[in-house]
Amino acid sequence: MATALLPALQRNFLLFVLAFAAATLAFGTVMLTSPPISEAAVSTLTDDGVIPLVTNCEFLPTGDVNSCIVYR
Repeated sequence: MATALLPALQRNFLLFVLAFAAATLAFGTVMLTSPPISEAAVSTLTDDGVIPLVTNCEFLPTGDVNSCIVYR
C-alpha cells in the first residue's frame, strides 16, 4: 500500500514546488518593478539643504500640543 502512495506524494510535492516557484517569481517581479517605499527613505532635505523641523505628537493625548517634541 505504501508503494501505491508514492506517485501521489511525488505529484503533490512537484505541484508544491511549482506553486512555490511561481509565487517566488511573482513576488520577485513585483519587488523589482515597484518596491515598497518607506517614509524614512524619502529625502528629508529642503531646497537649501537643511533638514526641516519635525514635530512628534504621536503618543500625546489629543489637544496637548504644547508638549510636542520638536527636533531636527
